[in-house]
Formats: sequence, structure tokens, C-alpha cells
Amino acid sequence: MSLRSILIVVTSLLMFWTIFVAYHYIQQGIKATQVNPSPHRVATILELVNTTKPQNRDYLLTAIRSPFLELDILPRHALLFDGQGPVYTRPNVQAYSVVFGDALLHVEENLSWNSPFRDAFESLFGRKGFTYPASALTFWLAIDEHYMLVVRSLVPIVVSPLGLPTGTAAGIIGAGLAFLTILIFHREVLPLRKFASLVERIDPAGETIDFPRFRSATPEIRSLRNAFLHLQSRLQTLTRTRMALIGGIQHDVRSFATRLRLRVETVPDESERERAIADINDMIALLDDALLAARAGFGSLDQQIIDIAEWLTIEVGDLRSIGFDVHYDEVSGQGCGQVLADRVALRRILVNLVENAIKYGRECSITLQQDRDMVDIHIDDRGPGFEDDTARLLIEPFVRAETSRARKTGGAGLGLAIANSLADAHGGFITLSNQPMGGRVTLRLPIFKAV
Repeated sequence: MSLRSILIVVTSLLMFWTIFVAYHYIQQGIKATQVNPSPHRVATILELVNTTKPQNRDYLLTAIRSPFLELDILPRHALLFDGQGPVYTRPNVQAYSVVFGDALLHVEENLSWNSPFRDAFESLFGRKGFTYPASALTFWLAIDEHYMLVVRSLVPIVVSPLGLPTGTAAGIIGAGLAFLTILIFHREVLPLRKFASLVERIDPAGETIDFPRFRSATPEIRSLRNAFLHLQSRLQTLTRTRMALIGGIQHDVRSFATRLRLRVETVPDESERERAIADINDMIALLDDALLAARAGFGSLDQQIIDIAEWLTIEVGDLRSIGFDVHYDEVSGQGCGQVLADRVALRRILVNLVENAIKYGRECSITLQQDRDMVDIHIDDRGPGFEDDTARLLIEPFVRAETSRARKTGGAGLGLAIANSLADAHGGFITLSNQPMGGRVTLRLPIFKAV
């Protein structure tokens, strides 16, 4: 689960939990006017205290006390406040003033609600008839000249006019806004996932992919879409230009090579003539390999489903017919699957690897093996093999490892590099290793599976 999904779940649970808490308080029936005992109840308690003998008043107070109401009788000189207090003039206190008159000595909030908020409420709604979010109060009431009754409400919260603890509504609104914000963010970034899948499909040598427009997309998403379209156009233009350039060079060089070969035919020395013709053929083959590698790099190879065992039997037969000493164990290829590949590119890989094996190992043998979702073509030779510290370097362009693979054997050190580039274009790769008789080059290709 992504972090975004976790945030959506957490904020939704937080919002529902806050709503549940609010529902619980509403069901309890706590109202702003019920946070404190009503004037009539306080007056009844004061009357009972007055009519009860002083020695029995403690029993009376014990019977009346509750978890939300504290009652005490104190000497009047214990009142340290001067006057009735700043909350005396507020609407929720004036009812007590009307009932008790001068007997109401003092009123104080247990949990003070800051005056700036009260001022804001008063400026919006006016003082008259407005019910403040009510907090618990403490009343000092005169019993006689010497004693007073202290009535303290113990409701531990400040209750709003809606019957909810102050801040509950803010919590619901905050959680709701957070939930909506994350949902909107999730909706806005969905195009990025679509863009990512489309970018994966961009083919510089193929058809143009149309990036969709999203109605609610932000300016940044629209800018990103335009940037992708511009990038795709530039890549396709660059690809067409490069392919046309390489194709033109190949055509012109082939024309020059053909004319040069006609002239070489007039060379009287037969050995010199054959070496010149071989050099010309190598040059043409190198150009063909370069063009094929360029097409592979731009993803413009022609792919088709090929039965790898059947194809390998045909190709090995063709190689034998032109003089290559190559052996193929057809039994090893039984049961191997199919691959999705360009037939010309696959042939070039095989020819390059077989030529290398025969050039440096005199002869080669080919075996086919399936390993889970991959098919391995092993090409073994009888040469000196590969050294561990140089094997990986041999698939790099223009790299030749040792004297047995020196310049006199021909080539420019591009055979393995081109073969590896073509294998990579098919989703495969080439590895170099050793076997008891010499070196081993393995071509690994993914097996085609129909969706």
C-alpha cells in the first residue's frame, strides 16, 4: 500500500472517529445551558441549607453532592474576591443575578474562555440573547452574615451552543478538510501514472503516441503533457534523421565498395586481390552491423515469433554450407519455447558469435537449454578461454583482450559488442565463461509468453 493510500485511510478514520465522538456527546444531551446547575436548582439547594440546622448541614451537602457538583460552606471572610466578577454581566450569568440578587456574592469561571473570541462572537451576533460556549462556573452565595455556600460545577469541558465540547467542530472540519485535500491530491496526480505508462510506450522510430488531456489537470500537469509531446517529437525527428543519415552512408559506401571491388579485380597478384576483396567485404559487413545496431538502439527492429530450436537448426545448416565447422546438438533443443525477435538481427548475433568461436577456437559446438523464463544458446569453442578479469571487457567496442585474439586474426573488436547490443534490444544479454574444453559464450533471450 502506498503512503498516499495510508494517509487517505488514516484521515478518513480520524474524521469518522471525531464524528463518532461528537455524536456521543450529542446523545448525552449536554447543552450549553446544562453545564451549570440551573438558577432554580441552586436556589433550592440554598433554601435547604438555610432551613437545615447548622450541625446537620454537612449531611445535607453530602447527600446533594455529585461527580459534577461540589458544595461547601465557608466563612464569608474566606472570599478573597472583590465584587461579583467580570462574568457577572454575561447573559448566561444574569439569570442567577435575577434570582439571588445581593445574595450572589461572586461568580467565577473554572475554565476561562479567552475574551478575544467572545468579542468576535459579540461583534457577529450581538450580546443580547446570545448563548456563549459555556464553561463551568463557581458561585459564592450568602447564607447569613457569617457563612456562604460555594457551589462549584465540575463539568470538565467547555460546551458550545451545539452541545459539543469546544474544538470538536474544528476537529471535524479539520479532519474533513485533510481528507478532501488528500483525495484532491490523489486525483490530481493520477495523470502522472497515465503519463508514465505512455512514456514507456514511446517509440522514436514508431507512431506518435497521443497524450490525453485531463479536464481538471493543474497547470503543472498540462505543462508536463506539452513537454512530453515536445520530447516525443524531437526524439522521432532525431531518429528519422539519424536513420536516414546512416542509410545514406551505407548506400554510398556500398556503391564505392562495389566500384572498388571492380577495380580490385584487375590486380594481377591473386593473393593481394583476395585480401583486398576480403577487406572490402569486412567493411560492408561492418556497415551492415552498424546500421542493424542503430535500428536496435532506436527500437525499430521487426519482431516476429520464432521457434528457437527450429530456427537454430536451419541457421546451423546454412553456416555449415558456407564452410563453418559448427556442431549443433538438436536433442538439447527439444521442448524449448519461442522467442519474439527480429530474424535478421538474431542471425547476425549467431554469425558473430560463431565466427568468433571458430576464429579463436578452431571449431564450435552449440547447445540449447531452457532456464525458467529464459532460453540459453551456448556456443563452446576449443580455444584458450576467457580470463576472469577481462571477460566483461570483451563485450565493449574495440576491446581485444590478449595476443591470441590480436589484430592479425582480423576484425575491429566489434563482433561481441554488436551482438550484445542486439541481444539487449531483445531483452536478453550475452555472458562469457569457460568450460572444460575452452571458452563459452551464452546468449540469453526471454521466452515469449502470450498475454
